[in-house]
Amino acid sequence: MRNILNVTLLLLIYLSGYSRSNKQKGDLLYNKQGKPSSEGIKEFIDKNQESIIAEYQSQIDTIDEVYIYSENLSRWNENELGEFNPPGFVAITNEERFIEYEYKYLSKYELRMSSYEDRTVKAVIFHELTHAYFNKIVISMNTKGYNVHLDYEHNFSYGLYSETGFGAQFIEEGICEYAIFYLNEAKPTIGSELIIPTTKEELIDETKEVNNKYYYSVYFLKDFLDKYGIKRGTEILITNKPPTYNEIINPHEFFARVIINDKI
Repeated sequence: MRNILNVTLLLLIYLSGYSRSNKQKGDLLYNKQGKPSSEGIKEFIDKNQESIIAEYQSQIDTIDEVYIYSENLSRWNENELGEFNPPGFVAITNEERFIEYEYKYLSKYELRMSSYEDRTVKAVIFHELTHAYFNKIVISMNTKGYNVHLDYEHNFSYGLYSETGFGAQFIEEGICEYAIFYLNEAKPTIGSELIIPTTKEELIDETKEVNNKYYYSVYFLKDFLDKYGIKRGTEILITNKPPTYNEIINPHEFFARVIINDKI
């Protein structure tokens, strides 16, 4: 039995080492741990941003002109992987914290070992492009005279962290995360690692922010966005009052009051 365990362990180490050694070949795209390097992240963005934007637009919708670049974002927020700055700037961190450049490059071993928090560079780009798309829809709806709730306006900073401001951020982040799944840049299953908050205290707990605002949010919105799509779903949601804490915990209460405007 011990020999079998030893052989299994050696095989896993070999497979992991094989993957990493292959990744370290050429152009310094990977660091010694087999993860995207700072130089590689910049190179990947510089070379691929036009094709990534084109892919996004072909599968979701057109967005306004966006420029993508890399920089160290830890000076603003140590957990930040990307950020969108209106009107059209997307920053992706150059810290070596990504599991891969694209989901399709992950080995079977890496897929098994990865968790929801493990992100590819491309996934974060898709997420931030969706913030840009969300912003475009808000501006477009306002221009057309629709009553967009103020907490969805970027200039209002999510109601200065009010309850509905939290709800607006929760909805926007959920739409951005849904886009990643929709574009096949994350594990296809939603919910396998999810912890569903049951109290306000659990929901606003900063130590659970990734689960609540980025993972539970897409679970919360999935059926709705599956039905209405990203564009119309966003238009409907931003013309309704954002969910309260209680409605986020009890999704049926939120969607029971959402008004579906047939003119949108």
